[in-house]
Parts: sequence; structure tokens; C-alpha cells
Amino acid sequence: MQSELEGVVIVGVNQFNYASGNDSFTHGRDLPWLQEEEGDNVWETWMVTYRDVIIVDSDGYPVDVYNLTEHDLSESATYNELRDLLNGF
Repeated sequence: MQSELEGVVIVGVNQFNYASGNDSFTHGRDLPWLQEEEGDNVWETWMVTYRDVIIVDSDGYPVDVYNLTEHDLSESATYNELRDLLNGF
């Protein structure tokens, strides 16, 4: 999807205490991947639910949330919906 987006950067942020899965998740992928550290409280501050795509504006403020558990990206309509939503920012 990243190649279909204009001026949008996708970055993953893994929740604190789940670093053990980083190697398996990032293997063979080129998605920038950050690890929340103790005291960062990113997931808590942004009230993240597992598999949320948090869409931020150009100033880094959250403006929308799209959960990938509720929206299966293997369905083309859902994939297109998220792509279009991301391209809107």
C-alpha cells in the first residue's frame, strides 16, 4: 500500500512488553518499526487498540483511527477504503 500513497509514511509502533515479536514481525518487510519503551506511554496516551491504524495530520496529531481487526485488508473494498482515507491527509 505504501507505494500507492502520496506523501504518506506508514510507521509501526509496537507496544511496550511485546518486543520479543519484533524480529518475526519485521523479517522480510521494510516497514519502519518503532518499539515503545517503558515510560513512553504511546499506546496509553493515544488509547490504541491492537491493530489500530492511527492517522495523524502533518503536525503529528491523531485525526482518525482505522482498526485492521474490524476491517480486513484482504477484501479489496476495505483495502481501497483505507488507502483513500490515508491519501485524504
